[in-house]
Amino acid sequence: MFLGIDLGTGSMKLMLLEPDGSEHIASRVYSVISPEPGWAEIDPLIWLDALESGLKELPFTDKIRAIGLSGQMHGIIPCRGEKGRAPEPLMAAITWADRRAGRYCSHYNYLRGDEKTRLGNPVSAGMAGLSLLWIRDERPEIYHKTETVLLPKDFVRASLTGDRCSDFSDASGTLLYDFTERSWYHNLIDHLGIRGDILPELKSGLDIAGFVTEEASRRFGLPSGIPVVTGAGDTPAAMYGTGLTDPATAQISVGTAAQVSRSVPGAELPSSANLNIFEGVSSEYRYQIAAMLNGGLALEWVRRQLGFDWEELYTKLEKDGLERPRDLIFIPHLSGERTPYMNPDARGAWIGLSISHEKEDLALSALLGVASSVRLGAETLEESGSGSIGTFRFIGGSARYPFWRKLLAGMLGRPLQVSEHRDSSVRGAAMMAARAAGNFIPDHVEYTEEAVGNFPWMNDYYSRQKEFYRIISTVPGLD
Repeated sequence: MFLGIDLGTGSMKLMLLEPDGSEHIASRVYSVISPEPGWAEIDPLIWLDALESGLKELPFTDKIRAIGLSGQMHGIIPCRGEKGRAPEPLMAAITWADRRAGRYCSHYNYLRGDEKTRLGNPVSAGMAGLSLLWIRDERPEIYHKTETVLLPKDFVRASLTGDRCSDFSDASGTLLYDFTERSWYHNLIDHLGIRGDILPELKSGLDIAGFVTEEASRRFGLPSGIPVVTGAGDTPAAMYGTGLTDPATAQISVGTAAQVSRSVPGAELPSSANLNIFEGVSSEYRYQIAAMLNGGLALEWVRRQLGFDWEELYTKLEKDGLERPRDLIFIPHLSGERTPYMNPDARGAWIGLSISHEKEDLALSALLGVASSVRLGAETLEESGSGSIGTFRFIGGSARYPFWRKLLAGMLGRPLQVSEHRDSSVRGAAMMAARAAGNFIPDHVEYTEEAVGNFPWMNDYYSRQKEFYRIISTVPGLD
């Protein structure tokens, strides 16, 4: 048995993977809080509580032979405590959705030519390097106490093993990583005035980072001494879990954020002002990603405000069909936006509201708005110079809803290959664990096709949404 742990933004998923590929799954939800406008943080000890609770739901935990992890990227937790013991967090984890450090983007403006190429990624708020600068300047007492800075999934793993490591994929999303050297970007770190001694050691995602300690065994009920691999960021882990290596195939996931990803050879480093590039689980591949910040994050906000249940909503929308509301546009940028706008101050809106609209109209427009963002991300990725995309895969929990699949395929104007495995990131984590234990679990995944329906009006909706974003982005005070 091999345990995968996927640390998401709003939930933790656990998977026990058997050698024959069968699965046992548990999950626990939690909430990111926003104590100040633009902030998005969480007490990292909540993650450990979720892990402890979720493991009690799984069978055969005494038979686990190895553990792998995947997790949300870009977040940061300053910690203290000696290696070999669980780290002690010094403050709440600052997550990828946090905008507080946006003013530090200008600190990277000096990069030119090869220096900028080495960074790989456009500079945007929410990434660990910027958050670390904010902690240095705004929380100096915490900064000076910090002995190690950990990324989210690394905090969870360190609580099991006592290690102080990270992997190349997660590190590549910090804005402190050198893609050319595949190491921390030491010249940049020195220029920014960041303490290099608090950054974790980097390892391959498939390397063993440590072994479950006696202390962790007692708390979590895991066998003491079993290996725990370093793991990877959630998107690279999902790529690993589905065996995606073909650059002509893109993978769509709509979790808290929405992402459209494609593989590129590990020797290539495509440059883009509005796409991200991350290392893969192994050095053979990298992944170019259109990252839209407001997928499930925006949809869940709409659900809370309107007070509906997803199952009930989809049942009603399926009955009503996809012929409305053409006159109601939703801009989903509730927490800024990355691809393609790279605008941390972007705002959301409903446009075209009238007294005749009901909550189902607002909900459908929200789904169309997020689908439009996915389409814009897919087009940005395809136009990046890395070649055309012949196939779009759709993975993740939201793919279980037929109405959402139909709507997304219609908005893209492309058929979707829908994965039978809804939980690709946590499956990838469990597959990493199996490999560490010397077992090979095939990454073959079955797909069903979601054909493109006849919704020509969606092209007009998509064009209008882009135009309305351009208009509201110029309105004074909306920043």
